[in-house]
Amino acid sequence: MLKKIIALTMAVLLAVLLIGCTEKPGNTDEPPKAGYINNKGQTVALSLHATDENILYSTEYNKLYTEANNGFAITMANAFDKGWTGVFSPLSLQIALQILANGGDEETAQELLNTVCPGLTREDVNASAANLISKLLKSEGVTMNSAVVVNNAYQLSEKFANTAADYYRSSVGALDFSNPAKATKEINKWISENTGGLIKELLDTLPANTAIVLLNTLLLKLNWEKPFVTMREATEFHGSKGDKMISMLTATNTYGYSKCEQGQLVIVPYEGGEYNMAVILPAEGVSPAEAVAAMLGTFDDCQPATIKLSMPHVEINSKHDILEMAAKLNLEAGLHGGYPGLIDEGNVEITKVLQGASLSVTESGTTAAAATAIVGTKNAGFSKVEAEVICDRPYAMVIYNVETSTVLFVSIVSDVD
Repeated sequence: MLKKIIALTMAVLLAVLLIGCTEKPGNTDEPPKAGYINNKGQTVALSLHATDENILYSTEYNKLYTEANNGFAITMANAFDKGWTGVFSPLSLQIALQILANGGDEETAQELLNTVCPGLTREDVNASAANLISKLLKSEGVTMNSAVVVNNAYQLSEKFANTAADYYRSSVGALDFSNPAKATKEINKWISENTGGLIKELLDTLPANTAIVLLNTLLLKLNWEKPFVTMREATEFHGSKGDKMISMLTATNTYGYSKCEQGQLVIVPYEGGEYNMAVILPAEGVSPAEAVAAMLGTFDDCQPATIKLSMPHVEINSKHDILEMAAKLNLEAGLHGGYPGLIDEGNVEITKVLQGASLSVTESGTTAAAATAIVGTKNAGFSKVEAEVICDRPYAMVIYNVETSTVLFVSIVSDVD
């Protein structure tokens, strides 16, 4: 008998930043690499870069850092209304916020990190981030890019620029904001290029008094270890807005599986063994976010079982205004505090924090992308079970790195278009 499923898709995505050495643009004969921004026909090479040789690693991967990052993923999942369908990247937002914290005064930075990475100092976060980014950039199918873009009317803080480059492998460049529309177009172009064209117009025209923009992009393209097939007959999906007949992906294989009071969990591996998707079916009366919160730390406890898994083919695109969600994310104090360490000309006010995210789940694999932009303006218990899991009602998916358990993307599917 078919068992109905509530699942939540958590997918976090990373995009690789191609970066070179620490020389100024005028001191190198090499052409600009993937991080450059073209400013009205003028190539503005990135002034600071990080390499494996000068990256500042922590001595060992900080487990508290991963736990803090994944805890924030749960906070984000709970911030959306019941019945919401969408995808977000907690990791992309976290990396951008962690970079931002290095430009805040001590009180503001700690307020921000108390939410994003509770229990860790700014130095701990930077070192752990450097370690995580290094691991992710060496994996197949996942890329991460970060950039610090300063208005060329201002002078970027040298300390902040060095920290962003050395720990977060961030590119650093300047744009002319005397024509805000053109400057915004170039930033959106950079975002699109680094998300495979999946996120094209994240930012509306920025104001002329924009002082700085912090960017992070994530891109994931992975094939299933064992592909799915599309079922010939349509299946009824019982969404929050009503029932709908849809086509389903299905596969019967040996997967990691567990079951508890909050629901069922199936671990679906991608090729290469570095990333998995966790498909979560909440029990009756349990929300997808609640099930994710209960199961997020239990992926390694799953036992091999022969599972028939069925879930919809999904194409999801989302856009999030993080400032509007700040209260639910406990970010109000951290985002409305003082940021005097970004530019030499004094305090910067954070006026926009936006994220766009995209997720596609098909027979062959998964493609996901995310882009986060922070804009600052001047002044201002499981057991082995054999089971059939059919996602024919709201359900969840989680994409995570196997070695570090870091969650890349989160998506909640309450309805299917």
